[in-house]
Amino acid sequence: MSGGEIAVLPAGLVLVPLAVVAVGAGVAATLVVKAARAGTEAAGRALEEFAAELEREADEQHDQEVRTRLWELAAGSAVRVNQELLLLAARAEKAGVRPDLPRPVDVTGCRLAGTPALVTQVRAALAGARAQIERAEADRERHTLLAALPVPAAGSPSAAELLAHHQRVLARRGTVPAVRPEPAWTAPAKADGARVRAEIDAILVRLHEDATADDRALALTAAARAEQKKNTTMNTTFLEALARVVEQELNPRIARRREAATLLAGLDQPLVAEAIGDLAPPRPPCLDAVAGLRAVVRGEADLTDELRRAANSALDWALVETERRRLLDEVAEAFSGLGYDVSTGLGVGHSATLSVHRDAWRGGHSADVWIDGAGRIRSRLVQLAPQAGGEAGRCADLNDSLREVGARLGERGLEARVDLPEHPVPALKRFGRGAGAPAASPAEDTAPKARTRDHHEES
Repeated sequence: MSGGEIAVLPAGLVLVPLAVVAVGAGVAATLVVKAARAGTEAAGRALEEFAAELEREADEQHDQEVRTRLWELAAGSAVRVNQELLLLAARAEKAGVRPDLPRPVDVTGCRLAGTPALVTQVRAALAGARAQIERAEADRERHTLLAALPVPAAGSPSAAELLAHHQRVLARRGTVPAVRPEPAWTAPAKADGARVRAEIDAILVRLHEDATADDRALALTAAARAEQKKNTTMNTTFLEALARVVEQELNPRIARRREAATLLAGLDQPLVAEAIGDLAPPRPPCLDAVAGLRAVVRGEADLTDELRRAANSALDWALVETERRRLLDEVAEAFSGLGYDVSTGLGVGHSATLSVHRDAWRGGHSADVWIDGAGRIRSRLVQLAPQAGGEAGRCADLNDSLREVGARLGERGLEARVDLPEHPVPALKRFGRGAGAPAASPAEDTAPKARTRDHHEES
């Protein structure tokens, strides 16, 4: 009777053909999680390469390997842009401004050919927001930092003039290369006042553009001290101190903050965030990393090795969960193609479960379809009304449908094996819920007080 299952080989899901036109939520989430797991530099390369690669491979998108590569680049681009968005949003909040920040890039439902234009549009909006945020940070510096800066040497510009000059230098910064960093600054063998001023500017311009207001304050203070000593024998010492602050203290910390934002971009992906929100306590401890990453992005903490490990474990968990939901999307599509009405609810371990039924069952039965912890597609007939009859026929229908679903998964590139029970497995009784109601957890219906064990359920 009911209780059949479909075993999908682990390698199969990776080979599900990716659409030329658009990808669904499960596929999009899987791609984004993998991109976040690959790291900041990989996401940066994806952003640099995506548009050109898409144009170069325009005539080869029928090839599965090429198409998969292009969607991976699209997901990497989304992660890189969303990383920038997370960092700017944190800076805007601290600066007390509300720029018109775009929504995060989500490749769900996006057309492959249209994704570069979307990314370009969002990046343009972020550039405008960045300029607004940096103006607000500069205004705050003039009010809060000026009084704390060292007094310039006699004959030098005033503190206000120096601050304004150094702020203009910071405003000229471009993006510091993530893959090919510039050589570390070295002090000149001999430096006069004008040369020291130029060296100060050269060091300041190397401060990464994702520096927070606190980072800027440290760099500007160190620059003011170096400026104060530019005409003394101490100039090299203070130049070296400024270089140390920028290159050994601030930029590495900013790099860790950007890494945290990359990891968070994967865990903030809509389907992943939904999966995390669906979990009831006790949650996997690694998911506590989300709060830790947010603190790092806000500049309130640093990214430690422990937090990095926890975040990567959380992404590993998310990858498993998104693969499960991706597979369930395929199953839902297959059942719909067979004429079933399909609805979604929470299932075993608060993972997604499908409820399927067809008109011929006359509202007396439905079936739960879910993915267990081993990645198998499980099913169970559900009796919805006390007087509902025809259970044997409904079970036969469900088992025939499972065979067809397995065949359709095979057509989609998934290696699926359908296993049906050798002995009768009674339907679950769930009275009071009509067909089409969101599926409840099979575990809920087989609570310890009256548990009916599925024939294939592990002991």
